Amino acid sequence: MEKVFLTEQIHRDASAYLKENFDVIQGTSLEAGEIIRQAEGCAAILIRSAKITAEIMDKLPSLKIIAKHGMGVDNIDVAHATEKGILVVNAPYSNLNAVAEHIVMLLLSLSKRTVQMDKLTRQGKFAKRNQYKTLELKGSTVGIIGMGKISRLVVQKLAGFEMEIIASDPYVKQSDIEGLPVTMVSPEEVYRRSDTVIVHTSLFPSTFHLVGAEQFRLMKRTACIINASRGPVIDEEAMIAALEAGQIAGAGLDVYEQEPPEAKNPLFAMDNVILSPHNAALSEGALRAMAMDSALGITEYMTGKNVTYPVNKEVLNK
Repeated sequence: MEKVFLTEQIHRDASAYLKENFDVIQGTSLEAGEIIRQAEGCAAILIRSAKITAEIMDKLPSLKIIAKHGMGVDNIDVAHATEKGILVVNAPYSNLNAVAEHIVMLLLSLSKRTVQMDKLTRQGKFAKRNQYKTLELKGSTVGIIGMGKISRLVVQKLAGFEMEIIASDPYVKQSDIEGLPVTMVSPEEVYRRSDTVIVHTSLFPSTFHLVGAEQFRLMKRTACIINASRGPVIDEEAMIAALEAGQIAGAGLDVYEQEPPEAKNPLFAMDNVILSPHNAALSEGALRAMAMDSALGITEYMTGKNVTYPVNKEVLNK
């Protein structure tokens, strides 16, 4: 029986599903040396946040497939996998709704100053409510950088708030999003016009620090920024400087340049920043779907069936 290595715990239903066809080995460490040692002889690896480097692939000659528990594959050296004929699969539709809901939550919490108001109330400072102004979404402008699957779902969820929605994406034309209440504009216009900027794009060399000091200078002083995609898409140092200088009014973050963030990260001391521990996709339903879809990819490939969600399709043609 072929072996499947799990770098981290996955939903029990997916684990049981894999055990129907494979010998499943549960890993205990995300350190590269331990992954190499524990996954020896395995034909498949299913990962969550573990990094699968060229070194790991080279040390595991039996490896045929790497499955990502979720959408983003920036923690896998896909190019090297392709060179070696190792298939990479993911679960691109499994967590869309959970992440989209989390983004809307951050938007609402920032506009209504939810965290600040909760803290004031608990501290017995009820009268201070008059010192803070909140933002009505109706009539305000939200701008989105990146119009992929999750961003489009966010647009659908925001449609009922009577907001103006604008977006920018170099790969998306207005005709591509026909039927959605969003207008495609330049990135500069998104930053200049928006009351809230939502950044949601995959992490590539071309999107590393996509948002930096220049973009923050374009934003309104009353505007907030939201990121639930990948931390390094935003230059965190530049964002902290913009927040400290009052260039922007606030931020809602689920992701960071370094994860977990250091305890001394200045963001922790800012009342106008809402933070969550990269858990936007971790609803019960999404966790099960991510695990099941990634397990499905392994099972399909290893049993000779058509693969539903291949990342490097060229491997299938070899």
